[in-house]
Amino acid sequence: MASYRLSQLAELVQGVVRGDADLTITEVGGLDDVPAGGLTFAEDARRLQDALQTPAAAILTKPTLELPAGSGKAFLLHPHPRLAWAKLLALYSPFQHPPAGVHPTVVMGDGCDLGDEVCLMPYVVLGNGVRIGHRVRVYPFCYIGDECDIGDDTVLYPHVVLMPRVQVGKRVIIHPGAVIGGDGYGYVQHEGVHHKIPQIGRVVIEDDVEIGCNTTIDRAATGETRIGKGTKIDNLVQVAHNVQVGEHCLLVSQVGIAGSSTLGHHVILAGQVGVKDHVQIGDNVVVGAQGGVSKSLPPNGVYWGTPAIPHREWLQVLAHLYKLPELAKRVDELEKRLRER
Repeated sequence: MASYRLSQLAELVQGVVRGDADLTITEVGGLDDVPAGGLTFAEDARRLQDALQTPAAAILTKPTLELPAGSGKAFLLHPHPRLAWAKLLALYSPFQHPPAGVHPTVVMGDGCDLGDEVCLMPYVVLGNGVRIGHRVRVYPFCYIGDECDIGDDTVLYPHVVLMPRVQVGKRVIIHPGAVIGGDGYGYVQHEGVHHKIPQIGRVVIEDDVEIGCNTTIDRAATGETRIGKGTKIDNLVQVAHNVQVGEHCLLVSQVGIAGSSTLGHHVILAGQVGVKDHVQIGDNVVVGAQGGVSKSLPPNGVYWGTPAIPHREWLQVLAHLYKLPELAKRVDELEKRLRER
């Protein structure tokens, strides 16, 4: 069980303690589940009032909020409490790092190069010429194909598949069931028959990327499919061949990006957004849930709908859309009056 004094937690996140700095914190929790004596999190004044009613012994919150006197609670103050909360949750995570070592059931091809403190768990399969960096953890039943390259401190959870020649950067997290480097969807029709176009490129995943469960990222026909550093991909996302995703993007569940499309940096695609092939989405663009991107979008905009249009225009469309039954009724009445003349 993790156990830290409040002063130690403050030092870790570079925060300030108000109250009992020697208070021992063994558990953390949200407003609805924090145990007695634990630490909870309140981001604003309303949640701070809720936190004061919990059995928590300490509250992580902003230094700009007014702290009540005589509450009996200690406070850990940080200007960005949500960021501090993320760091503290990692300390108390029940998912402990497994020890380094190669399990006897691991199958390893020729010419593999393993870094220091690598952990390969049961039934992992490595192809020929695989290079794995320092402190990499590979969970059971993962397949890593020929000539894959995996950077330091990366984690592959169970049943991840890396097809040959996939390059994965440092501190990447790939969740169960993800498949990286499967063939892109490419065919040419001739005389009524679909002939496969061989996909001979590769996939490059840059540093600090996270890839959700059962997500698929296809290898390029030629060249590469690339995911920029710091990008976070949710579960059940499809990235097609030769797609270029910029840095620090967010791709939410069930997004589908068709081949050879390009996303700039800090793009957000909400749930179930579909992107047509060969389009470009500019930097800092947000596309709302279930949006359909059928043409290129310039930078720094918020778009909604299918086809995706600027959000303000979409709200106007919706306003008229909801009036259609009334408008249809009025048109019927006008047509009836015209017929009666």
